[in-house]
Amino acid sequence: MSDDTKTLLDYGAKDNYCIHVTDNNPGASSMLGEFEDVSKVEKYVMSDKDYDKRGDTFRKFRERQMAVNPNFKSHMGEVDKDHLKEEASKIEVGNRCETNIGGRRGEVKYVGKVVGMARGYWVGIKLDEPSGDSDGKVKGKVIFECGSKFGLFVRPDEVKVGDYPEIDEFDMDEDMI
Repeated sequence: MSDDTKTLLDYGAKDNYCIHVTDNNPGASSMLGEFEDVSKVEKYVMSDKDYDKRGDTFRKFRERQMAVNPNFKSHMGEVDKDHLKEEASKIEVGNRCETNIGGRRGEVKYVGKVVGMARGYWVGIKLDEPSGDSDGKVKGKVIFECGSKFGLFVRPDEVKVGDYPEIDEFDMDEDMI
């Protein structure tokens, strides 16, 4: 489309058409990756003083909520420092377990608070299969030892402990009807 005077209608485009545009101009900003690296974008910065002057901020909303209810917890995941302590006390390192969601099985390797994660108690699980999102470390600190993708941290109420042996995919008895 080299004629800038023509419209899309001149090229046969109709209502509800999907148009795919490819910029072949080697000097175009998009070809240089100018819009790919967000670190090159100048960020807007507002001082705390200016922010406090505004009335439509989350900070003001939270202050209003705290005035009405001192126990207000924001949506930002604020929980008590002993969140799920009672549930955690029923779980011991070495227990076999299964997650409530996904039915992933493994062995409990850690129970307690984890610096670098949300407040409250956590259970560190070494999974039987590499279906986790951790290697037992949180922000570089080793909480428990396991291979890459074999670790998982869940809240104590998201796991069941008991007789959960490793699943043998080749066990024919489980496949029988």
